Amino acid sequence: MTVLVTGATGFVGLNLLRSLDREAVAMVRPSSSTSRLPDGVDTVEADLSDADSLAAALDGVDGVVHLAAAVYDKARMAGTNATGTERLVDAAADAGVDRFVFASTIGAHPEVPADADSAYQQSKVASEELLFGRDHPFEVSAIYPTYIFGQRDYRLTRYEHVRPIATNRLLVPPLYTADTYNIVHVDDVVATIRRCLDGTTGRQLVTGPNLSNKQVLGAIAEYTPGKCTVVNVPYGAIRWGVKPAMDVLYRAGISPVPGDGFLERGDYGTVREDLTERAPVRQRSWRTAIRDTVEWYESVGLL
Repeated sequence: MTVLVTGATGFVGLNLLRSLDREAVAMVRPSSSTSRLPDGVDTVEADLSDADSLAAALDGVDGVVHLAAAVYDKARMAGTNATGTERLVDAAADAGVDRFVFASTIGAHPEVPADADSAYQQSKVASEELLFGRDHPFEVSAIYPTYIFGQRDYRLTRYEHVRPIATNRLLVPPLYTADTYNIVHVDDVVATIRRCLDGTTGRQLVTGPNLSNKQVLGAIAEYTPGKCTVVNVPYGAIRWGVKPAMDVLYRAGISPVPGDGFLERGDYGTVREDLTERAPVRQRSWRTAIRDTVEWYESVGLL
């Protein structure tokens, strides 16, 4: 089987291409850098906005792994994530491929309510309708990972969690807010994609346990050079202690921001308890995912 991989130069794509046991073709845009692709991987220039280039890219291909997506650029999300996926699906059908594997997001899974205010999640929901709301001449799989950690994060998508610990000996609010996480290893996402290429179809969750901020920051501190100590402060103390103190400092012109920002409670992929620790492959622990991320950042000189 020859597999076309979109988003090949991204976090998941680079890890996938290093583990595939079949011929792969990396679909790249003309502006993409291919220097980090594994040796021997063929490339083809194409764009999700150009149906003719997609048809050419799919020539001789048996399977598609669709990882490409606009994540941060809201102006491009509908056109790239929904319309672009539709063009690729149509081109794959015309090319006679056997399997189509789609990388979705946990917020687009039918059992996890999508955030109505998230343009990214809504664009993925629209893509879901293209894949599972129609009949196709190929087998369809979709994977739904939570918050991915691991090696080869060249775009530093998880560095924001590591950097404060790497640059401080003591981490206390307001250097962090009260967040929750559900972390999975990039290797488990890759293994699930490979399982789908081998014939597993349908919707595949890739989830870990739900975690507290204390657990995640403590694990990062354990593996990060510098011996940072993370002081866990209960949310109630932040609300009734840190926030009023920061408001006073803000009014005095000492703090650039008021205290409301310290009450934010970010959610990085948590799911209902009955949906935790689900995957069609044997999973690595969330601590291993954090360790491998930190060690990779260290190996490239960021820590």
